[in-house]
Amino acid sequence: MRDLFRSRRYLAFWLGQVTSTVGNQLTVVVLAALVVPDRGPGTFGLVLAVESAVMGVLLLAGGVVADRYSRSFVMALADILRLAGIVGFFFFASQGPLALLLAAAAMTGAGAALYEPAHRAALTQVVPEDLRQQAYALDVSTKRIGSMAGALLAGVMLAGISPPKTLLVDVATFVVSLVTLVWLRLPPVRAAAGAVAGSRADEPGADEPGGLRGMLAEAREGLVEVRRRPWVSVLMLQGTVQVFFLFAPNYILVPLVSQARYGISAFGWVSAATLAGSVIGSLLGGRVSSGRPGLWAMNALAPCVLTPVCLAVDVPFWMFCAAGAAGSAGVGCFMVLWYSSLQKEFPEQVQGRVFALEGLASFGLQPIALAVTPLLVRFVGVAPFAALAAVVLLLSTYGALAVPGTAQFATRTRTADKSPESVESIVRS
Repeated sequence: MRDLFRSRRYLAFWLGQVTSTVGNQLTVVVLAALVVPDRGPGTFGLVLAVESAVMGVLLLAGGVVADRYSRSFVMALADILRLAGIVGFFFFASQGPLALLLAAAAMTGAGAALYEPAHRAALTQVVPEDLRQQAYALDVSTKRIGSMAGALLAGVMLAGISPPKTLLVDVATFVVSLVTLVWLRLPPVRAAAGAVAGSRADEPGADEPGGLRGMLAEAREGLVEVRRRPWVSVLMLQGTVQVFFLFAPNYILVPLVSQARYGISAFGWVSAATLAGSVIGSLLGGRVSSGRPGLWAMNALAPCVLTPVCLAVDVPFWMFCAAGAAGSAGVGCFMVLWYSSLQKEFPEQVQGRVFALEGLASFGLQPIALAVTPLLVRFVGVAPFAALAAVVLLLSTYGALAVPGTAQFATRTRTADKSPESVESIVRS
């Protein structure tokens, strides 16, 4: 970590994005305080649904844009869109036309769709290859801490000042992020590749048409790159499955069960344990050095089965908290190894689209999973659903290891049309 923070470019990138994370979580809390009292919880849910839907629809397009243009510029544009959405919340969250409030939500969703792929892919331009695993570890852990800090800050500020004034703090965080991104000025990855390898007609996207046709062609190129690596496709599918049997149940069932069994304050302690586990797991993931990082990652996911077990069986409160911490630590470790392996596996010119596809596969169906989970629980009961979730988690986790490349998180035989940098890294390995 000391080596990372010696880099002024990385330090600026990290500080700007951590500040933005704090502001994003603060807005989630403040938005509820603005919308619910005057418009009701149904409108608040609609706002979140519009934001999530727009992000899901535009996420792959965001990956195309991140690979086509400067990633720091794309992130800055995303910040401007989200800033416009925050201003819309400021004026229309409590009063005014509902359409304008939903338009503000759509702006923040579009900004997130641009930001996420560009942010993941930009790390490869900011950090040298030997430090990228540690950079992803720090990114994952500090996002967790930043989100918690934003929620706590919102709670403290809402106790003393009005929600609209609290929302202005998020505006200030976007200004900090924009300043750091303008200072970074990352070159477009194709221009950077051309400067190293020389302009070549056979480079991916070199002769792509412009406009919508060109964007669709580049999106297909990203899909082809993923499909040529079955282990990546399988793990993205695994993420989709586990959204329904891990993330959605955690969002819905853990708060309900913990409060029903252990009291109204129990979920706060469970959340704190989960946060601590995530931070520890992601930092440990940055220290894993193995030729089989995929095996480490799958073993790290295995403790996630403990939370469904604790949902199905009445256990002591400390055990419920420990299960949440262990599972969250495993997810944090997995994410670090997964993201850093994707960065090594794919040419830099397509990483924006790859990270967009990963996000779409892992969380694109999350709104549906959140809606379906309560219905399934009402139909079959908490204990049977939790038992089914535990079985599916174990099967999907260790079943993926049967696909060649999963244990190594790498394709042993790469195709010949990779970028020169990727070919050189394969030869070195």
